[in-house]
Amino acid sequence: MIRARTAILSAALATGLAALTGCSPSGTEAEPKPSESTTASSPVSYVPGTAQENNAPADTGDFAAGATNTQAAMKWVQLSVGAAGPLNPVVRNAAGFTLYRFDKDTAKPSKSTCNDACAATWPPVLVQPGSRIFLDGVAQADVGVVKRDDGTLQATVGGWPVYRFSKDTASGQANGQGVGGTWFAVTPEGGKAGQSQQGTDADTGLDYKNGTAKENNAPPNTGDQYSGPRNSPEAMKWVQLTAGSAGGLTPIVHDGAGFTLYRFDRDTAKPSKSTCNDACATTWPPVLVQPGSRIFVAGVPTSEIGIVTRADGTRQVTVGGWPVYRFGKDTAPGQTNGEGVGGTWFAVSPHGGKVLRPAAGSGAPTASTASTASAAPTASAAATAPSAPASPSASATAPSAPGTPVALGNGVVTIDTGVKFSEPNGSEAVSGPGCKNVQKGSQAASLDLSGGPVKIWTGPDCTGTSAVVTASIPDLSVIGFAMKIASIRFGD
Repeated sequence: MIRARTAILSAALATGLAALTGCSPSGTEAEPKPSESTTASSPVSYVPGTAQENNAPADTGDFAAGATNTQAAMKWVQLSVGAAGPLNPVVRNAAGFTLYRFDKDTAKPSKSTCNDACAATWPPVLVQPGSRIFLDGVAQADVGVVKRDDGTLQATVGGWPVYRFSKDTASGQANGQGVGGTWFAVTPEGGKAGQSQQGTDADTGLDYKNGTAKENNAPPNTGDQYSGPRNSPEAMKWVQLTAGSAGGLTPIVHDGAGFTLYRFDRDTAKPSKSTCNDACATTWPPVLVQPGSRIFVAGVPTSEIGIVTRADGTRQVTVGGWPVYRFGKDTAPGQTNGEGVGGTWFAVSPHGGKVLRPAAGSGAPTASTASTASAAPTASAAATAPSAPASPSASATAPSAPGTPVALGNGVVTIDTGVKFSEPNGSEAVSGPGCKNVQKGSQAASLDLSGGPVKIWTGPDCTGTSAVVTASIPDLSVIGFAMKIASIRFGD
């Protein structure tokens, strides 16, 4: 089975290197003139979790009756991830309606070309200044807004403006897929959705089925819903892997009972190997299956799912190659008590990555010690990610004119020792505030950013050559920083 490995926390965004300019380690940067695809500071707020969990008013947002351009309808939008018929993963709204992208639009820069009669058939997903976008399985780095020709604001995923289809009359439908050869359900990263593998997989012996266990009428008190031991035959009948959110983390994977699934840094993904046994496996029950077990997939690509044989001979589910577990101290759905435990346990993303908390002081693991910025650097470069929305902790991520300062933000940087976040020699998580020296910088091949912007440096204590980074970078060689990161500057 081919496993497509992608970003740890957010989808990998396009990254560019601007002209070198002088700078100082003061916490603000003079950023080059933004390209046409760079967005201004977002007029909306991004909230992990669902509208219901966040007590959105009834009869508003995705549940408002009537046209999508009313004040009530534009109060909020929910972007969730799941399956729609044979398509998986797709982005849906809170009411379960599939969202689409249009090939005649553009993502870089974001531009909507569907107006007038087109917009009547394909209603754009609209928001207004001050609206909230709830993120349930979609990374904030992949979400933004674009101004339409009529002045309204439309939500974007991966830079692509997103729409509903008027001929989808019930949740879960995808009647717009392939219409005119230009309309396609959108994936969480902004791609075109495709059909998901279903049926028995020759490599794993497992039976894959799109949708949730409930949608597929799984027998009660079996699989993830079984009340007894996780290694009993009844518990191993089926597993549900669903992309979603929990405890302020998105995107994470949870099971059919709503429990967050985790990965362990002492395991390995290439090759897949579980090292949590005996007492460890009592605290962290592995997600087990047996030949013929069914895996329900809703937002997790089947290409990322596998199995590994454990030391006791049982078979454990893997995501992105990483064995996955529940946490014994999560006693109710939606809890994330296992996040960051021991600095080695983290919620797992739909592609197998670590899901880290978005800001310092909120439970994210940290590494290294703080030091004060010293000598001025010799040069600076800005690594930009077109269409990435502004982080809530950043005061200016996309200035409108050259020389406008960008305030560095706090958050979490994960330095990965493999290109495209493959982690051949592990990773290191670093968070602000201030300047932090790093240990694995001489092995840095990719960088995952949650929050920011931040500045990376070639020398210790934030000295040497630097680059302002505003989004995850799957290959640091693109900006000339492969194996060269010695320290990172966050906001104060």
